[in-house]
Amino acid sequence: MMEQDDIEGLEHVTKFREPIERALQEGYGQMKFNDVLDYIKSGEFQFWSSENSCVITTIDIFPQIKQLTVVIGAGDLKEIDDVIRPVIEEWARHIKCDTMLIMGRPGWERALDGYRRTAVVLEKRL
Repeated sequence: MMEQDDIEGLEHVTKFREPIERALQEGYGQMKFNDVLDYIKSGEFQFWSSENSCVITTIDIFPQIKQLTVVIGAGDLKEIDDVIRPVIEEWARHIKCDTMLIMGRPGWERALDGYRRTAVVLEKRL
């Protein structure tokens, strides 16, 4: 768990604490805000932001493809689509990703041009 002293240098992320925590609450309970900070600090996650929104990604490498996965999107969906998404897609192409995966609420499907539904996520708490 990240201590207060370890947050130094992550102020650009902590600025978005509230919207990230809201997104995490709507998610599947895999992590908390400090876990996200740990992953960003370790380099496992990448952090992208604009004025009022942010996106957190990770790179997944499988035997046949390299995939950029959006882990969290927080803030204004239109701003994410207009400002952040094009930058992330360009970077993903630059690092030779084959695909970009976004798992999120239904609003993402309606908002993002060029993306198509390829799966349904089902969850059962055990």
